[in-house]
Amino acid sequence: MFTPPRILCIESDISLARLLQERLEQAGYVVDVASSGEEGLAQYAAGPYDVVAVDRDLPVHDGLEVIGLLASQGPLPPTILLTAPGDERIVVEAMKLGASDYIVKDTNGGYLELLPCVIDQALQRRRLAEEKQQALEALERHNRNLALLNQVGQSLTATLDLQQAIDKLLQAVTEIVNAEGGSVWLWDEEKGRAGWLVCHAVLHHGLRHPMINLRLSPGEGIAGWVAQNDKSAIVSYAPIDRRFTPNIDARTGFHTTSLLAVPLRVRGSVIGVLEVVNKLDGVFTEDDRSLVETLAASAAIAIDNARMVEELRRQTVEQQVRTEELDAFAHTVAHDLQTPLGVIIGYVDVLLEEYGSLLKENEEALNYVRMIGRNGRKMANIIDELLVLSEVRKKEVHSEPLNMAMVVAEAQQRLVHLIEEKQAEIILPDMWPVSRGYAPWVEEVWVNYISNALKYGGQPPRIELGATVQDDGLVRYWVRDNGPGISPAEQERLFAPFTQLNSVRAGGHGLGLSIVRRIVEKLNGKVGVESESGKGSTFWFALPA
Repeated sequence: MFTPPRILCIESDISLARLLQERLEQAGYVVDVASSGEEGLAQYAAGPYDVVAVDRDLPVHDGLEVIGLLASQGPLPPTILLTAPGDERIVVEAMKLGASDYIVKDTNGGYLELLPCVIDQALQRRRLAEEKQQALEALERHNRNLALLNQVGQSLTATLDLQQAIDKLLQAVTEIVNAEGGSVWLWDEEKGRAGWLVCHAVLHHGLRHPMINLRLSPGEGIAGWVAQNDKSAIVSYAPIDRRFTPNIDARTGFHTTSLLAVPLRVRGSVIGVLEVVNKLDGVFTEDDRSLVETLAASAAIAIDNARMVEELRRQTVEQQVRTEELDAFAHTVAHDLQTPLGVIIGYVDVLLEEYGSLLKENEEALNYVRMIGRNGRKMANIIDELLVLSEVRKKEVHSEPLNMAMVVAEAQQRLVHLIEEKQAEIILPDMWPVSRGYAPWVEEVWVNYISNALKYGGQPPRIELGATVQDDGLVRYWVRDNGPGISPAEQERLFAPFTQLNSVRAGGHGLGLSIVRRIVEKLNGKVGVESESGKGSTFWFALPA
């Protein structure tokens, strides 16, 4: 509804004031007249007025004083000084005090016709200034929202905790659109859109009862409709919307009036809904919807990432539990097998020693006994490696400087029978550089590397051991053989569990190199192999110097 501008005219000449009033009312204004500065100030205080016209010559307070007193009370409306010819200095002073224009009062009354035009121009300038100010405020608000969206987006992206991400989202969205509260609803992870839409977080203070874990069936309520249809919804007055579910308000004690809900979308699929309620300054607008949708895009990615991280953590914990159970099982089985297997091997040794002459008369029986012995010792080696593997996984050790010459000598002593059997030549360096580690475990590494070189090296094996101090703070120890070499494809699989060194000729069980890798990595080192077909292989491990 149009309201005509209201004008206060302060003019000491009553007859002239009436003429001014009549002329301005004909132009469509509402006009109040005051005959003195005091009266004008009193009427202004009872305002408000859109325009003030002030005569230069007034009793008690002249026009300049009146303008100054009006300006002291706050921003002036468009104010026009009515002055006599030759008062340019007065006009300048009036402009300094806040007057927006002036009119020179001529003797023939022509200024009476000019005044409505001057007032129109003053009002138009005021409107333009207000529109410019509103545009500047809107631009500042837009820039502030963009900065906040960017800040929140970066914060959400850096958050891998689901609840923390949702809490940040709700704090940001209620601040951006000036809403009383908000909530996040996510589809049940296991059943997706075929299951429930579950409330995961709420931010508003009018709840008598919590909303967390409240559930909506597909399509139920405005949030359910948004999730099912993948469309945003702006609701000016929720209670009369046919999609609204009043039972949530009834259960929580909250009163929903206006509402804005947008889908949370990841990789083209809706994972939930972001909902804000009760805008504090009017109703939700399309600008609000655009802002919330922009924020929801970043939030959905953050929520999805946090969910995946939570799932990964859960799987990691489960895997760790299963690994510990498997370690305990392997350790128990290995211990339980050691005693009866030792008895079997012992009886084989007794048979060969006490009844060897009789067994020689039956070559087939002698071969069976020897086969039992060989396979029994092979099983014993498997059990020993299972126990070492279990120990490496569970035990924490303290690294200390190693006497590598002594460690290698112990490893050779354990393999003395195999070295003699293979008639192997073993070449050792004159000195060993010192590294840090745990001697019993490093001995196992040498035993594995040297035994593999004995089994799969040349005929007879020629094995060279050595060490190199590297620039990266590690000492690389190596075992080089004169075997046929290993293909690149086989090299990639060598240190994986249960991979045999040579799938064609190996009689082993494939635990050795995986144990080597676990030992060395737990000692903060590295393992590897270098080989060319027909030129032998070099297996190495590196430990901190």
